[in-house]
Amino acid sequence: MIAGCPVCGGALRGPIARFRYDCPVCSYACAGSEIATGGDARVRLREDRREAALAPLRARNFEIVLDRLAACGAAGGRLLDVGCAHGWFLDAARRRGYIASGVEPDRDVASKAVQRGNDVMHGLFPDVLPAHTQFDVVVFNDVFEHLPDPRAALRSIAQAMPPGGLLAINLPSSRGAFYRLAEGLRRLGWRGPHDRLWQVGFPSPHLSYFHPDALARLASGSGFEEIERRALPSIARQGLWQRLRYDSQASWISCAVTWLAVSLAAPVLQRLPSDISLTIFRRLPDTPTTRQRADTVAAESPDAGGAGTIAATR
Repeated sequence: MIAGCPVCGGALRGPIARFRYDCPVCSYACAGSEIATGGDARVRLREDRREAALAPLRARNFEIVLDRLAACGAAGGRLLDVGCAHGWFLDAARRRGYIASGVEPDRDVASKAVQRGNDVMHGLFPDVLPAHTQFDVVVFNDVFEHLPDPRAALRSIAQAMPPGGLLAINLPSSRGAFYRLAEGLRRLGWRGPHDRLWQVGFPSPHLSYFHPDALARLASGSGFEEIERRALPSIARQGLWQRLRYDSQASWISCAVTWLAVSLAAPVLQRLPSDISLTIFRRLPDTPTTRQRADTVAAESPDAGGAGTIAATR
């Protein structure tokens, strides 16, 4: 049972599509316990295909994230990548001069990242962090939407970051063209695209979808101010076929139809609102005002559970 919206405290409407709950006030959407999960990631997902599928798009987006962090004043220092997977972002950050560390809950994936020369802690955020550890930059790359309690996660980040530190969150956006199209198709009776965006049946499905305004509002209640917002590329023909096929349960025919449709529509889709949003926040100094704001948000919205990252399926 979901008690209320963690962003604004309003009543949630649902279930929609059997598992989804929407806030009509701030456009936040979340998955309830009804959402189907798929057990072991290694059974459903072809990890080799997944790595090949995501590498081209994420490599480009990671460089954009690092460029925007630099433009916002980041100048090296200690960086934490929460849910670092194979360590691709850590590689890029180290090339930029950061002292980069990662947290990864999947033991095998964390081991691969360590073999690449990265400093990776296996476990859940924030439980695995050493006491009193501070980071100048914290990054969530396609991870924040998997957290069972995003508000608690933001409070944990604030505790692990000095005032002036930067938080970068890139995640799927509910204002994106694909999300809106999938919602329209769901209303017409075809749930497939909608459920695929929520990763229904995956070991770690999406638990939240944020409108960028809702994400900014949630972060402001935990002592952060938004300093930059932009869209990131969400489609690329390179790696698209592997991206569709890394789910072992997806049929070849459905993947072929989707690949053809997206490839033909790509020029148009690139002109529409992107389905990936990047927002950068600055940690505010602790003042009576910021503490009162955090206390108010905490009182308005009951916790949904722990803040830990629950799987490496992103």
